[in-house]
Amino acid sequence: MICSIYIGASIVWWFVFRHLRSVWCLSLPFFLYGLAFFLVGLSVLPPLFQHRYWLGNVGTGFYAAASASGSLYFALNFGDEGGSPVKDWVYRACIIQGTQQIYVVALWYWGSKLTARAVDGVLQDSAPSPLIAAIIIPVAVALWAICLILAFGLPDYYRQLPGKVPAFYSAILRRNIVKWFFITVIIQNYWLSAPYGRNWTYLWSSTHVSQWKIALLVVLFFVIIWSGVLRLFAILSKEHSWILPVFAIGLGAPRWCQMFWGISNIGVYLPWAGGPEASALIGRSLWLWLGVLDSIQGAGLGMILLQTLTRMHVAFTLIGAQVLGSLATIAARATAPNNIGPGDVFPDFSSWRLGDDGEVFRKIYFYVGLGFQVLVCVGYFKFFRKEQLTKP
Repeated sequence: MICSIYIGASIVWWFVFRHLRSVWCLSLPFFLYGLAFFLVGLSVLPPLFQHRYWLGNVGTGFYAAASASGSLYFALNFGDEGGSPVKDWVYRACIIQGTQQIYVVALWYWGSKLTARAVDGVLQDSAPSPLIAAIIIPVAVALWAICLILAFGLPDYYRQLPGKVPAFYSAILRRNIVKWFFITVIIQNYWLSAPYGRNWTYLWSSTHVSQWKIALLVVLFFVIIWSGVLRLFAILSKEHSWILPVFAIGLGAPRWCQMFWGISNIGVYLPWAGGPEASALIGRSLWLWLGVLDSIQGAGLGMILLQTLTRMHVAFTLIGAQVLGSLATIAARATAPNNIGPGDVFPDFSSWRLGDDGEVFRKIYFYVGLGFQVLVCVGYFKFFRKEQLTKP
């Protein structure tokens, strides 16, 4: 249902982008975000607690509809392409990606706490404290304030009606880089979307280490190290505009590696680490480092689009990828070998012992899934150089 809402909302946001001023598709989503948080805040109040599931589902729907506009923020943030140097593109892309990392980590921490309370029976027997509403509802008000700030504070560039582009759809579908981007999204969502939540659960799941220590690791990798990466690539891109895209492609499949580490039991316990706490910290450090590499790759692939397409074409490509990715996610939940767990796509190699028959190494879907992830990089290497607008 969430994917269906996301698909429909993505199509609606595209038509809003093409027929209305950009200020609408940049400010209105924050109104929907605020509405989603407001409904969740109401659901924890004692008079409405019996309707919490209905309010939560409606809030989730509003949040999904708002998040479908996310790709437009990336595309429209580079609207001044006329004289903006590539280093500024890299800087903005890294800022967007880094902010998203922290936000996602915070949401998954909140989800892990709620899940733990539900397992303990806390959320089933009694209504939670209204203090939670006192935290969530101000967040909703802050999001509505952002909506107003964007609506009245964006510069004139975002208040123009979009121009007409002759033969827009037929022209963009002739671009090989766009076709490959769509293929990439389908591949990654089919093989990696179903265990996505289980992968994030790994970060906060340890009972052997305090969560504040995990939070410090998050700050180290997603703030300090990421800021260093941002600075490095901004400097290198002054002379080599292609450095971030090529480096990102060369990383291979960091998201696949992160999931393999997090959900196949390999990263659950490291006997050589010296103890349960050290094992948990080292395992999550590697997981976060792979997350940094995945974010670098995400920013790099975004830069590939920016260096080969105009901003309007980037917006369509990302919106189209959202629709195709959601369809692939629906298909994955129904038919993928890892639709309800790691399955044969992420087998538990740690269960193998010397003298075993090695059946765990004969899981065909492990090699098929990995092969598709490598194929993605091969395609980008092939098409990026041919279609790059700013060749060295």
